[in-house]
Amino acid sequence: MINTYSESSLHKTVKNLYADRYGGQTEQAVNGKICDVVTADGGIIEIQSGNLGKLTEKLRLLITDHPVRVIYPLCTVKYIETMQNGVIVSCRKSPKKQNIYALFAELTSLYELLLHPDFTLEVLESEITETRIKTDEPVQLINKSRRFRKNWYKTDKKLRNIESVRIFSTAEDYLTLLPGDLPEPFRTKDLAVTAGKHAHVTVWVLHKMGLLRPVGKNGRTHLYQRTDAPF
Repeated sequence: MINTYSESSLHKTVKNLYADRYGGQTEQAVNGKICDVVTADGGIIEIQSGNLGKLTEKLRLLITDHPVRVIYPLCTVKYIETMQNGVIVSCRKSPKKQNIYALFAELTSLYELLLHPDFTLEVLESEITETRIKTDEPVQLINKSRRFRKNWYKTDKKLRNIESVRIFSTAEDYLTLLPGDLPEPFRTKDLAVTAGKHAHVTVWVLHKMGLLRPVGKNGRTHLYQRTDAPF
């Protein structure tokens, strides 16, 4: 079995970038937790390139005493670099793409913290290279997450380029993701024109945050509107 657990180059690059930007120190203990960056003024920066939900309990503990900024590199364009015997044998652009609405699938356990006055979410829409090692035989990962064994395993992620940065700290920051031409009230399928397959989870998170409210149905379809909109 293959163990793929270690700090990725992506995580390390972004961590050092923000430590330099905010004059912070890396890998510091705060409230019994190791934090990626503690800034000169006592703020905490956490870098999370995977499942944001894994940070929930840690953030709840830290935010009681410190302003917290979470940096999330969102892979909008991915390149796959395959190596064998220490040599790069291929590098290709993945056909799979993500847009900003993919973020909401990561926020389902964090919605209670998103509008906390000491919480900021910074999303880096990024081009990322995923490094894979090609194997002679199909292999399983140590966490047994594969349904079927494959002839490769991931070893690293590297930052190629930051395309844009989006900062979310207020209700309006999140509501700017609702298109200006969205009907009022709107159906989830109306939002899907822009958000695609992430429309349902986007509506769910914004509703749990108190930013959207249900206002009845059109047939069997639920209708929503912003909570700051008049009935």
